[in-house]
Amino acid sequence: MPANLPAEAKAKWLKVLEAKDPQEKLKALQEFLSAVPQHKGTEKLRAQVRAKIAALRREIEERKSKRAGGGLKIFPEKEGDAQVVLVSVTGAGRSSLLWKLTNARPEIASRPFTTTRPVPGMYVCDGVMYQLIEAPPITKGAAEGEAWGPIIMTLVRNADGIIVLLDASKDLLGQFNLIVEELEEAGITLKKPQAKIEIARGTIGGIQVVVNGKLVDCTIDDVKKLLVSYKMFNCRVLINGEASLDDIEEAILGGKVYKPAIVIVNKIDLLRDKSVLDELRKVCDHIPIIEVSCVTGEGLNEIGRALFERLELMRVYTKEPWEEKPAPRPLVLKKGATVQDVAEKIHSRLAKNLKYARVWGPSVKHPGEKVGRDHVLADGDIVELRD
Repeated sequence: MPANLPAEAKAKWLKVLEAKDPQEKLKALQEFLSAVPQHKGTEKLRAQVRAKIAALRREIEERKSKRAGGGLKIFPEKEGDAQVVLVSVTGAGRSSLLWKLTNARPEIASRPFTTTRPVPGMYVCDGVMYQLIEAPPITKGAAEGEAWGPIIMTLVRNADGIIVLLDASKDLLGQFNLIVEELEEAGITLKKPQAKIEIARGTIGGIQVVVNGKLVDCTIDDVKKLLVSYKMFNCRVLINGEASLDDIEEAILGGKVYKPAIVIVNKIDLLRDKSVLDELRKVCDHIPIIEVSCVTGEGLNEIGRALFERLELMRVYTKEPWEEKPAPRPLVLKKGATVQDVAEKIHSRLAKNLKYARVWGPSVKHPGEKVGRDHVLADGDIVELRD
């Protein structure tokens, strides 16, 4: 097991899972942290728990402020088709990028730490509306509550994706590593996991383990024993992909949250040694890198397409049976969405009464093909729903 936790700590984690409100969860997390032994194997777990405690404290403070009728709302409501958070160290140009891409007008200044609270703006590209949120600058110790850490980590956890913005005039690798390390300590990863693990707890039914893929170096009985050790006697575990026992225990302990990301290297016009970009690409692995300049405008038109592909989105246009042309504004869905998903996004009654659909586009063999509710759609499809 990744943390090698004693029985006392596992029992206290159950109280975290059973907590009904933030105050109760905060107390349970603090008790759990006190029961986790301090050694090298628990360092990451302890850091993640401390990050959760810091975020909960911030949430509790904001709720108190709302009840008292004072203070500004910290976290913007989600709008548009996807919410993306701009994360960087101070001075990388988050405000400048937001100014260039959206209708927002944040303060832009040469002094550091200009942005101290989230600033939203709407970026529209190829029919998709991205709500960009400029987060305060990330600093060392942000994951454990330093500076604006709790705000940044909560923003990232709630968002659909991340833009990691780097300053080409400074140490690119140092900036990227600092940001990734702080996110990792807060339980947020930019690396797509090999398995998606969902654990749903219940009150009856025992333990059910469904594997759509394979278990690595363990069996279903091993998984059940692990769950029993955490006193999780009634739950359903769904595993998609390849998962080890360590992966499953990590999921029990809150797991890492995967957030798709792109890396934008700003001030590219100031970069003299382009070889550092090759080093950055090695470190970023499969994360796309876009070179831009908010001064010259270079590369800015590539951001929308990169976000669209990284967030795995697709556009579907709807058409009424009596209309010749579809609606100009598409529905934006995740890749793999079905006709049923389109109906549910429009109205619950339509989703319930849906009989079939006619589809024009790349997902069908001929125009206007009649399909069922489970038909998987593709980007650019036109859908006519019939109930």
